Amino acid sequence: MMRKTKHLSPGGIASCIILSAILIRFIALGLFPLQDTSEARYGEMVRLMVETNDWITPYFDYDVPFWGKPPLFIWMSALSMKVFGVNEFAVRFPALLCGILVMGLCWQLAQFQLGRIQAKLAVLILVSTAMFLVLSGTVLADPVMLLSITLIMTGFWIGWHSPDQREKRLWQYLFFAGCGIALLSKGPVVLVIAGLPIFFWCLPKGRLLQFWQTFPCIIGVLLTLLVALPWYIAAELKTPGFLEYFVVGEHFSRYVDSGWDGDQYGSAHIKPLGTIWIRWIQGGAPWSVVIVFIALKRCWHRVRGAKTGVSSWEGFLWLWLLTPLLFFTFSKNLIWTYALPVAPAMALLLTTRWETFWQQQPLRILATATLVPILMLGAAIAFSMDVGKPSQKTLINTIKDVQTEYSGHIVYWQKRPFSARYYSEGKALLFQETKSLREALNNKQQNFLITNERAFKGLPEDIQQRFKELKRYRNWVLWQESGF
Repeated sequence: MMRKTKHLSPGGIASCIILSAILIRFIALGLFPLQDTSEARYGEMVRLMVETNDWITPYFDYDVPFWGKPPLFIWMSALSMKVFGVNEFAVRFPALLCGILVMGLCWQLAQFQLGRIQAKLAVLILVSTAMFLVLSGTVLADPVMLLSITLIMTGFWIGWHSPDQREKRLWQYLFFAGCGIALLSKGPVVLVIAGLPIFFWCLPKGRLLQFWQTFPCIIGVLLTLLVALPWYIAAELKTPGFLEYFVVGEHFSRYVDSGWDGDQYGSAHIKPLGTIWIRWIQGGAPWSVVIVFIALKRCWHRVRGAKTGVSSWEGFLWLWLLTPLLFFTFSKNLIWTYALPVAPAMALLLTTRWETFWQQQPLRILATATLVPILMLGAAIAFSMDVGKPSQKTLINTIKDVQTEYSGHIVYWQKRPFSARYYSEGKALLFQETKSLREALNNKQQNFLITNERAFKGLPEDIQQRFKELKRYRNWVLWQESGF
């Protein structure tokens, strides 16, 4: 008798892809150094929080408070460092946890509205979205922000529609808890990004009044304030001026003034109006291209006079997808991560459209879903082989290998990347004037100087003669003081 060959079902293959993507991202957490500029900068803030044990004010540098963002993502990475030590895995691990929690919320929302089979498809699409998989393991505020937005949207929809009163009330409270988490993730702007789709969905049919009557708004607002307000008060009391800079500067001037010079921690990312759409198509690949095709097809059918009605559920998802993109269309200062909040909406919208297609022709979806995890694996391997942005880890580790009791300062001339501060544990010094550099070098100890080649040639001859080349790394050169 011939044995029947067992084949994996489409759902089983989808599970394998999902688990493989998570495993690839997990392994990649510690494979390569923190990347300049943003990741190394926030990694250093996390390290400073662990070193100083100051859990109220994040620090941009010693004695320089960081007012640019709330500290929830820094708290999470700092706690991870306390458990796993000061390393790349520890500082990135909370971002992966946030990604997994977002996947769980996406599963919950899809299962509630569509069913278990569709819930798996939604998670498959989400985890195979480029920007989602990349950022679910990157030291930034965006993974925590995405978690708060997804909790708000899930809490709202289930809290509105669940027939089970206990479940309904639970998700309503989670909605307000998500608002509190949003205020601690990136601030009030997150409430705008999550709140506008909900507001527009509630405009017709008297839903705004129904929201007030259905949700425990007074207790809910108190819950939101209970989650977020204590830190805002403590931060202002500890470093006066925080609220003015954070609320006015970071939440107004940053987005409307392309020449805003109030940024104390970096430079403005000036882009043409509408750039967010390009960033979404790039970061949302491959599924953003499919969304564009669906939207164009729907518009074409409308032009042809065909009926293309949208259900309440689909309308909610389209608002979730389009409102943040329209919001940032008029922003002159943005980065590609601003498109991340729409990733769950994309996954849920495609799942809704593909309920029948998934059952009839799943292989096309499965094949497309493998693209990003495979590219992520390739990128992780390439980055572990030092392809990508340069990091100062190689040079700093070289110094640590040759340091003796006579070792003095680690000095950067003209420019000091954030990764230098992180990997030197805050010991790397920056000098941009010859006089102060001479004073630092006259310490009767063997110092190490790191420059790019052009900057070194600009130093006075007597300072150049004090050093011998120790190691080259890309366009950086490590110099060791001779005579010791």
